[in-house]
Amino acid sequence: MENEKFTSELSSTFREYILLPRCTRHDQGIAHVDLSTRITHDLRLNIPFMSAAMEAVTGDRLAIALAQHGGMAVIPAGNVPAEDQLDMLRAVKRFKAGFVEKVITVSDDMPIQKVIDLERVHGYSTFPVVDKKGKLVGLLTEKKYNPWRDAELLVKERMLPLDKLVVGKHGMSLGDANRLIFESGIGVLPVVDDKGLLKSVVFFSDIRRAHQFPAGVVDGQKRLRVAGAVSTHPEDQERAKNLVDAGADILVVDASDGFSQYMQETIQRLKKLGVPVIAGNVVDQAGFDFLVEHGADAIKVGIGSGSICTTRRVKAIGRGQATAVHQCALARDRYFKKTGKYVPVISDGGIESSGDMSVALAVGADVLMMGKYFAGFEESPTTSFMKRLPVMFSGQLAEVEVTVKPYWGEASPRAKNVKRYQQDDPRSFVIEGEEGYVLYKGSLHKGLPRELMAIKGTLSSCGCSNLEEFYKEVKVERQTVESVREGGTSIFRA
Repeated sequence: MENEKFTSELSSTFREYILLPRCTRHDQGIAHVDLSTRITHDLRLNIPFMSAAMEAVTGDRLAIALAQHGGMAVIPAGNVPAEDQLDMLRAVKRFKAGFVEKVITVSDDMPIQKVIDLERVHGYSTFPVVDKKGKLVGLLTEKKYNPWRDAELLVKERMLPLDKLVVGKHGMSLGDANRLIFESGIGVLPVVDDKGLLKSVVFFSDIRRAHQFPAGVVDGQKRLRVAGAVSTHPEDQERAKNLVDAGADILVVDASDGFSQYMQETIQRLKKLGVPVIAGNVVDQAGFDFLVEHGADAIKVGIGSGSICTTRRVKAIGRGQATAVHQCALARDRYFKKTGKYVPVISDGGIESSGDMSVALAVGADVLMMGKYFAGFEESPTTSFMKRLPVMFSGQLAEVEVTVKPYWGEASPRAKNVKRYQQDDPRSFVIEGEEGYVLYKGSLHKGLPRELMAIKGTLSSCGCSNLEEFYKEVKVERQTVESVREGGTSIFRA
């Protein structure tokens, strides 16, 4: 008799598959492709993107930007103090399009050379000038100084002083801000409270951008949607309640292994708070069924598939992400047919390219949760800087200077997220993650649309106009190693 210890499945990754094109009709062109999807049975996103609950990935700035484009972020818990997590979630919920609350400020006694350095790293060209108490005293724009001539001067010698500025009042409407910006003639409006403290800044470019997000996801009060993460530890119930009270649309249980009694008990506790609960992570139909039976509203799929995750090497636990997603999708379809309730599959990890994204959606993912992809954007919480990194060029090792951002896993030596990994003592923490750098990619507002366009192009070439049709109709074929290599490039770029 065959040994049942070994499954008949072959554990596969997204990169092992390729999609076969079909005839594209006129109504299936890129402009007609709809990327909306379910995040729970009753809630939808306008794009299938979700940011991971990681300190190096998701903060309020990224959560705002992603929601504006139709996705959803998960504000991390882990080593983030409960009050800091709440502050980030509240910032998303009180966000008013066009009003930037977190801006980089400078002091009037700062050398302009330091401002030039800030501009080089962050890409900003305008900086509010504040005193030690945060009171607005002026504004420095790139038009007011020459980087070659004025580097040794102080900000106060080149800034526009407060009495020369048009200033907005905290609580004003975007329409009023728009009118004042035109009066100022400089395209920037600092907004202060009654004490003169800087509260936000309105940029003319952001006012234009505020009208460029018809796909933004909002709640019943027209606030951007956002999720909050909690652990399986009972003491996080208070954290969860506070997140819900602050407006969290979804609670996400952040755990490395979701197939456990800890997860079962956590779901049951969280469901009492009245918002949907996303649970995970699992890799097979049994794990999916277990979480759904205990009330989960969406399931995170993936163990050991993240770019900085070493779980498979350390514990030999996990599954190829393509196989894991497809098996859980089959369980989802079966459960939906049986009960009429749709429990989405969230693919967490294993994505390196837009092609991987398309394959993940083709094999059954409803939503793609990503960490590394979002970590490189300007809106992620870490600070970019220049670093020399070794690269192979024409068979020779060379060093190039590039702009990077720090990136680390929740099981890395830096994070040691004991709650996520059910470990109680940081001193004996089993390392299952790494830390390093990702290339800086500029603003999410510029980078994300390119990724979405690539996915829309895939659907169009496969003769599909929406994700549901894509999953049902597209043909998926396994590739050989040589086929994967053939589909790459062999040129060297200058």
